[in-house]
Amino acid sequence: MAFALLLGATNAHAQDCNPALVEAAQTVRIEYNPFALSPTPGALDVALENKGEGACDLRLSFTDEAGIEVTDVKLGGVGVRFRPRESSGVQAADVQRGVFQYLLAAGQKGVAQMDAVVVQGAVADAGEYGVDLRLLIKNTDGVELISPVPVRLVLQSTPRAQLNLAGAAGAFGEGSSVEVVDFGEAATGATRRIFVQVRANAPSTLTIKSEHGGVMRRLGDVENATVVPYGVELDGDQVDLTALWTKEIDPPRTLSGLALPMTFILGLVNGQMGGRYEDLITVDISPN
Repeated sequence: MAFALLLGATNAHAQDCNPALVEAAQTVRIEYNPFALSPTPGALDVALENKGEGACDLRLSFTDEAGIEVTDVKLGGVGVRFRPRESSGVQAADVQRGVFQYLLAAGQKGVAQMDAVVVQGAVADAGEYGVDLRLLIKNTDGVELISPVPVRLVLQSTPRAQLNLAGAAGAFGEGSSVEVVDFGEAATGATRRIFVQVRANAPSTLTIKSEHGGVMRRLGDVENATVVPYGVELDGDQVDLTALWTKEIDPPRTLSGLALPMTFILGLVNGQMGGRYEDLITVDISPN
């Protein structure tokens, strides 16, 4: 009995996936506003080309410069994580956290897109925070197909300060907002109190300006109109209402911020014309 053994040879390498990086090192930048409800993410676009004749089923992940796998990083106390932009074809791996899947057909070019997103907010001091990472591109067997790609992740915390006038002490935004301080029937020494709620990620300057220089003027066009003087104290400091008054403050780096008591005291009420008296006070804050 005779047997014929037929051997066929194929070019296995021709069927292999052969990815190449189209773009080199990248910087991913997050413009971070700690007081925004939804911080803007930073985009990472990885342009690839498959020069092989087989589809590339890729696994993308990150390490630090020491080669240790990274899923989350802290920048200025702010937790940041990469997430896939699924519209580009990138998906999170089912089992491994921080690993992303990307399928690139034979002979095709594509852009694997991910976003660096804030997953743990914090009021970082104003400034720039950065870390150098490496993007690994492997196949399903864990073999690196492309040399690690340098990626610098930057969080830019722009100086910001916010102010709110409230009727009660408390965290920023708590309590009813105040736009009018009404003394009702004027009486010498009468007082009213509000709270200036402030929060910032940098030392800041608070300013107070009185339109009429520390007096309330009678409304209406009358001759020899009288005025009602008053004073203001902010957190125990006497405010000079005759000019632009400033106070340097450095609130704690929290979303709650700081609440400063602001007290209004009526001056001498004696013989003024009857009527309604008003002044306009402008309170503002700006980061230094």
